Amino acid sequence: MTTRWLLRFVLALALVASAQVVAAQDLPAGAAQINTIRKISGDVYEFVFTLTTGPGAFDRIGVHRVVRVEDGKPIVSHNAVLLTHGRNWGFEAAFLGDAASPHSFGVYLASHGIDVWGIDFSWTLVPQTVSDFTFMQNWGMQHDIDDLERALRFARKVRSQTGSDRGRLTLLSWSRGGWIGYGLLNQESQWPCGQRQVKAFIPVDTFYKANTPFAVSGECSFEATVNKEIKAGIYVDATGQLFEQLGALAVQDPSGLSPVLPGLTNLQASLTVGAALFQFLPEFTPFFHFVGGTFGSSGISGLAFTSISRWNNLLIAATPFEPVRLFADYAAVTCGDVSLPFDKHLEDITVPVFYVGAGGGFGSAGLYTLSLLGSEDVTHDIMSFYPPAEAVLDFGHVDLFTADDAPKLVWSNILLWLTDHEGENSCPA
Repeated sequence: MTTRWLLRFVLALALVASAQVVAAQDLPAGAAQINTIRKISGDVYEFVFTLTTGPGAFDRIGVHRVVRVEDGKPIVSHNAVLLTHGRNWGFEAAFLGDAASPHSFGVYLASHGIDVWGIDFSWTLVPQTVSDFTFMQNWGMQHDIDDLERALRFARKVRSQTGSDRGRLTLLSWSRGGWIGYGLLNQESQWPCGQRQVKAFIPVDTFYKANTPFAVSGECSFEATVNKEIKAGIYVDATGQLFEQLGALAVQDPSGLSPVLPGLTNLQASLTVGAALFQFLPEFTPFFHFVGGTFGSSGISGLAFTSISRWNNLLIAATPFEPVRLFADYAAVTCGDVSLPFDKHLEDITVPVFYVGAGGGFGSAGLYTLSLLGSEDVTHDIMSFYPPAEAVLDFGHVDLFTADDAPKLVWSNILLWLTDHEGENSCPA
């Protein structure tokens, strides 16, 4: 097999698949195109598509496929999953990481025969040079739900063109992507089974509805803050640029004084945002952090589960912009102070569900939503090494995908569950 042969094969395939997707979705000509093909590890390749979703300059999403290739073709796989990222990071940063190393979740699944797909939501593709964000004014949850539905539909069509079945996919949604996942399932539960795209759901360290005063009040407060921004004409959040700066400075000048967190060095600032985010964003869980830290007499001295270089590289890869309307919708669903369509049919969701959490992330806060579903096959696995009172030291929100031992501690359980549910694609009664 040669790279040139593979490229010719996939380009020809993409033309066929694109034409069918355009016809199915009534999108303009050329709505789907293949951008990149790369060999990333062994016989695992990544294919990156761009789908046009509307007439605007930024109405587009990225769709990724990470799959084993044999004889110049993606392998036939009857087990496919689509990975949905949350805030701050798109598909590659969230799920591929250092794709050539053992610390790549997407490559791990693909190397075990899973057909891995992923989405880059529209806002992750907005260039940093953009200054007018009025187009983002109404980019809320429904906008992302619709785009996720498009990505799933596209994945099924391309799979059928490469020899795999056209069955529904498992959806894995991490972090705030879980809100989009639950919202999509809530919507699909009211559709005939033949129109649904998802056969099973893996929400990862996320929650949707809450039954603790801390979580509810935190989301209500966050909702009020972002609604004030929207009323003031602020439609975009640029936290990702701050993250990128933190990571870059920690790599380039670790001992220099941080311009972001005065009194700390650049490396200390990076570690503080990673291991003690609750100091700045207390509206999640009491000790929410991205990566578990180690603490000494002078503060955070290192990271317990994830390498410092991997954490800084993730910070550097943050997407520059996110829509504030999306934040308002997220928070309103959990706060419950306004009527939105995204949580009206949770009891009608009947697909198998496997919740994966982190003791230092959202952790057990994600369990309450599971109790509201109509699913009979519901299980969970929360990675934790400490009691709740010591959650500040525990496995973090990002550790699930970046920790040195994540393949053994977390990914293997997800793979096992996917394998156990491979054949389930029937419609509910």
